[in-house]
Amino acid sequence: MPLTPHQRNVFDFVRRFIESRRESPTIAEIGAHFKLRSPSTVHHLLTVLEREGLIRRIPNAGRGIELVTVAEDTTECEVPLLGIIAAGRPIEAVLDQETVLIPATMLGRGRTFALRVRGDSMIEDHICSGDIIVIDSRPTAENGQTVVALVDGSEATVKRFQREGGTVRLIPANAAYEPIVVPADRVTIQGIVIGLLRRFP
Repeated sequence: MPLTPHQRNVFDFVRRFIESRRESPTIAEIGAHFKLRSPSTVHHLLTVLEREGLIRRIPNAGRGIELVTVAEDTTECEVPLLGIIAAGRPIEAVLDQETVLIPATMLGRGRTFALRVRGDSMIEDHICSGDIIVIDSRPTAENGQTVVALVDGSEATVKRFQREGGTVRLIPANAAYEPIVVPADRVTIQGIVIGLLRRFP
């Protein structure tokens, strides 16, 4: 199962920490970096990474995380970068004729495309302004998934999806923003967020 953007960010943090310091981060250090108050949340994230074969944990060790060396498929694929998507108030998607390279392992089940994020309404899910999100094109979504949705056929936004009867709530991951609540027939799902690309300074 593909990692969520948040799980990928945690793995990238652990990997960079080990590569730069020659030791793994503690549970507390991971929690502090991602502002996670509960150690159990960090344990859950690490359990997912271990299940996916990316790390190995050593029982009863304070710095007991090891990276698992695997033969990675380094093949890259070119997908269209279809403009800017709002992580704030909805804005119109701008269609560009650009492309971006992604790992082949990040390809979705259907048509895969990318969008550049503008805004900060998804920062608690670690999707920041300037990031490029990778989308698996699908017409439907399950509650809790992060989606790209069109409201009234033109205004595009990235939010968590929640359907309640005939109403759809597009929920931000930032307490400063209110959910967008509209009748379900005014919302068209464009796809599910399955990956994230970020250039670090």
